[in-house]
Amino acid sequence: MERLRRLQQTVLQQRDLIAEHNDYLLNEQRVAKAVFDRVAHSGCLDAPNIRFLQSPYALFNGDLLLAAYTPAGDTHLLLADFTGHGLPAAIGAMPLAEVFYSMTAKGYGLAEILREMNAKLKRILPVDMYCCATLLCISAQRRSVEVWNGGMPDGYLQAGGKRMALTSQHLPLGVLRADAFDHATQVWPMQPGDQVFLLTDGVIDTCGPDQQLFGVERLERVLDANRHPLQLIAEVEQALRDFQGQARDDVSMVQITSQLPQFLGVPAIVYSDSGLCSPRDWSSSFEFRASTLKQFNPLPFLLQLLMEVHGLRTQGAVIHAVLSELYSNALEHGVLGLDSRLKRDTEGFAHYYQQRRERLATLKSGFVRVSLQVEPIGESGRVLIQVEDSGAGFDVTKVMARPLDADRLSGRGVSLVRQLCPAARWAPDGRSATVEFSWGGLA
Repeated sequence: MERLRRLQQTVLQQRDLIAEHNDYLLNEQRVAKAVFDRVAHSGCLDAPNIRFLQSPYALFNGDLLLAAYTPAGDTHLLLADFTGHGLPAAIGAMPLAEVFYSMTAKGYGLAEILREMNAKLKRILPVDMYCCATLLCISAQRRSVEVWNGGMPDGYLQAGGKRMALTSQHLPLGVLRADAFDHATQVWPMQPGDQVFLLTDGVIDTCGPDQQLFGVERLERVLDANRHPLQLIAEVEQALRDFQGQARDDVSMVQITSQLPQFLGVPAIVYSDSGLCSPRDWSSSFEFRASTLKQFNPLPFLLQLLMEVHGLRTQGAVIHAVLSELYSNALEHGVLGLDSRLKRDTEGFAHYYQQRRERLATLKSGFVRVSLQVEPIGESGRVLIQVEDSGAGFDVTKVMARPLDADRLSGRGVSLVRQLCPAARWAPDGRSATVEFSWGGLA
């Protein structure tokens, strides 16, 4: 009886100790999850053109969904899936979210963001962990979607009544060293109203009562039967319930619809200083040559420089959009000699960006020169931005005679710049363009 008494006492002590430790761990997880949610969900997931579903397999979700606007008004969207689930899988999401939000806000493109993400995850993750991911850039201004898929299930682009699979072309993030990592993206036309649907493997790997997987074929049947795009995620969710499946991993789905271009009135970067130390009278010129053009995006650097001028900060988004178009036109049509007419249809769109990658990889000569001149005029001022290239130029008179529309797939760059900056002008040979922005009440 004494042994039974001691045994019961030991069991009760262990029970109380386990309960105490369990409460402690749950409190730690609640605090960690609150921090995780604030870091991982601080973007624009609440935008009206984004719908998503995330059902975590554990308290923490190994699936990561991020969305944020670029200074030019484009939308970057990331759907990622770390190996495993729960707290170990969620740990890698913190540095990934930090890179995504900070570089998107500064105007970096997908290539630079992907390189930084891969390098950071390769450096901090153990060898048995990696991150499958799909990263998108949806541009309402350019009527396009840029895609990088590394190890994720096929996404789907619904455009013009046709569905196109966005297949994985790369290894997951955190696997390859920086010198072996491939950041090449695919670009497809995407008109207002077109949609992209992405999912993690938790959807297709859902297991039914007979140990069969939900699979890609069942998913595509749901996509084929869909008649109301706004109901697509709910229909896939209902199909999983009808399948009576048991989720074995985190289940995440997201659908984003391309919208009409919005007015760019939001500052690119938020500052809190008074502007009393802002530079007001200066000029600078940069010449980016072949070896630099192949691997460096100068736009974030140039934008950061211009945003030091206090009077320009409220126009940061417009300046970034105009500068992006001028630089893209100078690089693609001037230095690389690409013909915009290739982008008249979907096949031509893909061929155009394939040629862009090939010509840029073998570029031996050429330059893009950007000149900045800031002039104070009393309490006001203006900035002149000139972009010049080494290309053959174009027929300025013919291009200026086109109407200011943006419905076509090709030839929208000059039209967009003219709409955003009426003071834009081009040299007669078409090799340089100058735009002007003013502040402080100037006309």
